Amino acid sequence: MKFLYRLLDGASRAWNKLVLSPCLKRSFASCGENVSIGRRFEIAGVENIHMGHDIYLGPGATLITSRAKIEVGDYVMSGPNLTVITGDHRTDVLDRPMMSITDAEKLPENDQDVVIGSDVWLGSGVTLLKGVHVADHCVVAAGAVVTKDVQPEFSIWGGDTRPRNRIAV
Repeated sequence: MKFLYRLLDGASRAWNKLVLSPCLKRSFASCGENVSIGRRFEIAGVENIHMGHDIYLGPGATLITSRAKIEVGDYVMSGPNLTVITGDHRTDVLDRPMMSITDAEKLPENDQDVVIGSDVWLGSGVTLLKGVHVADHCVVAAGAVVTKDVQPEFSIWGGDTRPRNRIAV
């Protein structure tokens, strides 16, 4: 049984590395060198995703965008289960279900770019929501749900998005 598991796991890793990842990277709006995305990823809106160089997104990454962009700088790494979502639903139309509102009916503030700077470490289970900008050289702690910009450079943020430690530059 152990042999069978290892065989199937190896085949899954090979499929991801040799087939899925290269096809995915070619479909991005732009993609630098040495970009690696772990297994079990979910990505929607590839034409709006821009990747820099030397990026590693851990297994289970989810990148979802429709009209807004996701921009990832150089030397970015994440733990497993990173989630980046550039939009949300309209909640101001009270006479219709939210699911019935089309993408064309969304307001500009419903979809906003997410920008991840260079030399950023995003811990396991981080969620970045619409409009967030993560400054260069920052760390976002595991499990953080980020709804506001991560500033200034060289800061470490977690949980409730208050700075935990600032390193003087």
